[in-house]
Amino acid sequence: MLLLHGDPLFSWEVYDSVIAVVNDASIIESEINSKFNQLLKIKNIPVNRYSVEKSRILDKFIEDALVMQAADDEAIVVTDRRVLSHIEELMKQYFSGKIHDKKKLDKQVSKIIDRLEKQLSEEPMIEDKEMNTQIREFISFLESRFHINFNDYFEEIRSQIMREQVMSIAIGVSPPSKEEAIDWYKKNKNKLGDEVWVKHILIVPAGSSFTAERDANQKITQLREKIIAGESFEKLARTYSQDPESASNSGDLGWRMLVEMDPYFAGFVNTMRSAGQVSQVYKSNIGYHLVKFMGRRPLTFEKVERLIMYKLYNESMYQQFKKWVMKRKKESEIQIFMKNYVETT
Repeated sequence: MLLLHGDPLFSWEVYDSVIAVVNDASIIESEINSKFNQLLKIKNIPVNRYSVEKSRILDKFIEDALVMQAADDEAIVVTDRRVLSHIEELMKQYFSGKIHDKKKLDKQVSKIIDRLEKQLSEEPMIEDKEMNTQIREFISFLESRFHINFNDYFEEIRSQIMREQVMSIAIGVSPPSKEEAIDWYKKNKNKLGDEVWVKHILIVPAGSSFTAERDANQKITQLREKIIAGESFEKLARTYSQDPESASNSGDLGWRMLVEMDPYFAGFVNTMRSAGQVSQVYKSNIGYHLVKFMGRRPLTFEKVERLIMYKLYNESMYQQFKKWVMKRKKESEIQIFMKNYVETT
């Protein structure tokens, strides 16, 4: 049951800046404003769309409240360790610019994860200034990249995991059949793109400062000049690349599906046609890249079967989740006090 209160009769003082109530859970106006301000930093929103975007944020908070309540009903708990395991890959990307050996990288990231977990639980620890500095640097990188403070990011990941848990328990969705996957492949194979073989050099800035960015750009530009002059791409990749996945293999990423790549990276690679072609330097949110194109070939169904099954399953799960949210809303008492609220779900 949804109740809207926009009339001055309902005093803001009474609700102490509560902008909505979902059963017995309150949503605070400052939380909505904080998310909206984060959105303004990365998206140009016309003033006449402010109410719609704020309403969209509030609807997401309402969904999260319903999920949290369902999680309580099902006794679902998402530990700090589980959240940290989702952040671990991002941490490896960041520290790969400082630790080039994969085994050493994995070991150091594991230590940092352990220490972060203890810090979050306020467990007594032996002082380690170097590791504390590494943690602060990573948090600064994460906050700069996602335009969000670490605590909010951490809780968003926890909420995402909890949502997935609730969906798997409360919303039983059968996996798609192989016949459904084949049918989807036949209708959409032209959209899937090709499989490409590329080699890669990555240089990660030593920090977020202008100087660090400039130095990384200069370094990879010099590497490109050496390659164009005849030096071995593969040898330079082994020596200088900071990609922990491919550096030890002469930068070789092997055959990759375009649809599995980062969209910007895939778009960049997709413009390359000649075997042996070396790209211009380009920048991503990780660092600076050089790519050597080796070849392309069409995708077979066997190559994308798992990807298609995953896509169809997620689409079905999403549709069922939206139905579940609508049902929970009807069963719940939801009061909204936002001025100019526009329901977006």
